[in-house]
Amino acid sequence: MIKTFLLTIVFLKNSLQRVQSKYYENAKKNKKTKRILYIILFVYLAAVIGVLSYNIIDLLQQSNQESIFIGIILFIVLVITIIQTIFSSINLLYYTKDTEAILPLPLKPYQIICARTNVILIVEYFVEIIVGGIPLVVYGWMMNCNALYYFSIAIALILLPILPVILVSILVMILMSFSKITKNRNKFQLFITLLVVAITIAFSVAISRVESNTISEEQLVQMMSQANSMIDLMDGYLPTLDYSIDAILSNNIGITCIEFLKVIGITIIAFILYLALSQKLYFKGLIGNLYSGTSKKKNKKVKIKNKSIGKMYVEKEFKILLRNPVYLVQCIIPAIIFPILCIALIVISIDEESLKQILDLLESVNADGVIMLVILGIIEFFSMLVYISVTAISRDGKNAIFMKYIPIPLYKQYVYKTIPNIIMNLFPILIVMVLAKYLVDISILDLVIIFVVAIIMNIAQSFLLLIVDLKRPKLQWDSEYTVVKQNLNLIFPMVFGIFGIVILILYAKTTQILSVYIILAMIAVIYLLIAILANVYLYKRQNELASKIE
Repeated sequence: MIKTFLLTIVFLKNSLQRVQSKYYENAKKNKKTKRILYIILFVYLAAVIGVLSYNIIDLLQQSNQESIFIGIILFIVLVITIIQTIFSSINLLYYTKDTEAILPLPLKPYQIICARTNVILIVEYFVEIIVGGIPLVVYGWMMNCNALYYFSIAIALILLPILPVILVSILVMILMSFSKITKNRNKFQLFITLLVVAITIAFSVAISRVESNTISEEQLVQMMSQANSMIDLMDGYLPTLDYSIDAILSNNIGITCIEFLKVIGITIIAFILYLALSQKLYFKGLIGNLYSGTSKKKNKKVKIKNKSIGKMYVEKEFKILLRNPVYLVQCIIPAIIFPILCIALIVISIDEESLKQILDLLESVNADGVIMLVILGIIEFFSMLVYISVTAISRDGKNAIFMKYIPIPLYKQYVYKTIPNIIMNLFPILIVMVLAKYLVDISILDLVIIFVVAIIMNIAQSFLLLIVDLKRPKLQWDSEYTVVKQNLNLIFPMVFGIFGIVILILYAKTTQILSVYIILAMIAVIYLLIAILANVYLYKRQNELASKIE
């Protein structure tokens, strides 16, 4: 137990050390300043999420459906845990630099496995504090909940991520156990990641179908009409989720304890099975990964075509993103697959009558075109998953220095590096708009207006995120995974995204005073000014911004 604890600390320190940048390691003042800035940033995020949660709960109270907020938040925590584990477990379990140093040590297999899993869980807990803890605390404050409620949410947030982490990790270990059959490690890593995503989607769709078949139309209508009974719609996705929701909603300490004992029992059984299976599976994949070769590449003739410099530069950026499995999985795929996954779940799990009831509920709050702002808010949410601009400089690593020597002005290079981010954000914009047209009675003109506003917001945020990476480039890294996952700059897409969502919510409250078209015009003007100012800043400070590229 002590060795597992110490090994967890070692693995966690190694992960955190990779986050530290070369430019801040030797300056104590910079370290203190950086800590203060991160504290301010955390307070800002907490305040924004708190305000967002307050508005959502207030809206749900109008239809006496406030308790569904607990189910929504826990479900979001569950989904984020699964998504993060899919994209991080492969790297944390198999592609860390300390693996070869750990294997010869006198450690038992289960100790290494437990320590690796603990690191994955700790990463999930950091996200949970913001995504789950703050909204649930706001709910407790608004509903005047007692001490039992706060105790319940603390236990729920500790226990809830364990089962999905175990399930996804086992799936990854099963697939990685075939790593010996491959000669190309990078392609196999990409294949395994996509396969895990596909299996997870298929599993989610299967559960959604089962759930939709078990609830009749009459039962759904009754749920919609009864106060707080919509929470039952969250049941069935994972046993620990169901029991956690029941425990939090119960005002009886006995029932709460019984529900949590169920969660603990399921978690313990799952963990025992996990250890038994992982000790047979994990090291097969680990050894296969360490000693698998790389395929030989044949020399190919290169055809040189006359293209504009800008087009060639953007193509170069896309080639780096598409050819590197880590960048492809972390930067490109989320922009496409997450919106599609959401659409698939909605289309498959909700029948026509159920959809009609939900749309009727939405129309009850759509007095003055609020749906248009809701669509923009969903688009803004998906934009937080695109990490291209915020890693544009860092992805080049030590090669970023060549930006200063090639015969292209730095300002133009900055613009070229933002274009892939803008292009990839088009996918969630178009996907959400197609879904909106399918679900909601919205005109083509309104969709065009939404598209224009979304593009302006996209451009502004892409420039801002590039400035963040120029100000804080992470050029000293030992693996691509460090750039796109163990990089504190990645919190800024969330900052800008939440800022945009809050603006939309604040404007949504003024729809009874102002026309929604005036509101959208005001939002477009605000972001257009931000884009222009960011562009001017990049142009005038292009040499100064490149000072940290060494």
